[in-house]
Amino acid sequence: MRASVFQTAVAAAATFLLFYPVLQIVLLSFNKLPYFRIGGDFVPTLEAFQWVLSQPDFWRGLLNSLIVSSLTVVIVVALALPGAYAFSRYKFRGRDSLLSFYVVFTQVAGGLGIAGLIALFGIVSALGLRNNLVALALIYAAGGIPYHTWLMKTYMDTIPRSAEEAAFIDGASTNTVLLRIVLPMMMPAIAVTSILSFIGAWGELIMANLFLSGENRTLILWIYSLLSNVYSVQWNRFAAAALLYAIPPVALYVALQRFLRRGLAFIY
Repeated sequence: MRASVFQTAVAAAATFLLFYPVLQIVLLSFNKLPYFRIGGDFVPTLEAFQWVLSQPDFWRGLLNSLIVSSLTVVIVVALALPGAYAFSRYKFRGRDSLLSFYVVFTQVAGGLGIAGLIALFGIVSALGLRNNLVALALIYAAGGIPYHTWLMKTYMDTIPRSAEEAAFIDGASTNTVLLRIVLPMMMPAIAVTSILSFIGAWGELIMANLFLSGENRTLILWIYSLLSNVYSVQWNRFAAAALLYAIPPVALYVALQRFLRRGLAFIY
């Protein structure tokens, strides 16, 4: 069925509204002037990118963000995958209740708000883990494991058990079946879990600002510091930093794209 003129116009308008802010950021990042106005002056240059790339704090923040986000992905996948396998393949007492708790937890965890942050801050401080990148990654992972366990379990339910049963008959252990048979078939769900976990940790600001300081600050905190005085912000530098900040998640998406198509199609 061919789209009507109205549908085409609506799609074009929606696309324009979606990409227009991105276009403005791109133009601003290449502008020599620290501001950009519609119909105003535009002097193309790479000075804003050169300034950002010359800042040691940018590279330090980039490394810290990569460490935190990568650790979050590894922890979530390493714990959610076997958990999903247990929920999907085994029957044990309290399985349905525990799975229901996982589903409920994913809905209410984000609503804990200030009270939850205060309690978490007290626990982290008591354990002496403030300003620790690994501790922050553990916090991010703990918040994502219930949802991603449920997500992987839902996907694993669609995978036939015949290959696993044949491997068990041949004498394979549970770990062998999980790593050599289940893992390859779960790649679409793992890819979705990886990109969602990475983006969640990469773009998180509140807890990173609460727990990190000094040389352990993540990249988003450094970019946020560029707005410390809104009356003297060099907006071209801020836009350049924002574009560079978006490269790692986009690169991960491109790398996992062939798995993401199937995984996202199933989930959504």
